[in-house]
Amino acid sequence: MSTITFDAFEYAHQLREVGITEQQAEVFAKKSAEILKIAVESAKEEIHSGELASKRDLKEVESALKHDLKELELTFKRDLKEVELLIEKSKNSTLLWMFAMLTGVVGVMAKGFHWF
Repeated sequence: MSTITFDAFEYAHQLREVGITEQQAEVFAKKSAEILKIAVESAKEEIHSGELASKRDLKEVESALKHDLKELELTFKRDLKEVELLIEKSKNSTLLWMFAMLTGVVGVMAKGFHWF
């Protein structure tokens, strides 16, 4: 594992070179070192708590997602076919209903106009 080093004295020196006062540079360097220390400790805690995912974990999740997507795609295709069948049945039912209505209307008109 690589080590992170932070030279607070060098950082303060660089800040003074660009015009930051000595007092400000010291505060910046001290606070930067504290922030870096907190970040490193936090990263160590995450590593030790096991909350980081390994490549193997990611591969397992990827595999599970691919499987779920394939299953979803198959379900979608099956449901789409069912919807298409329902639409066809609805069309046939509508055509049958329209034919029955038309026959009824023609019958009423024929009787009303004494066509037979």
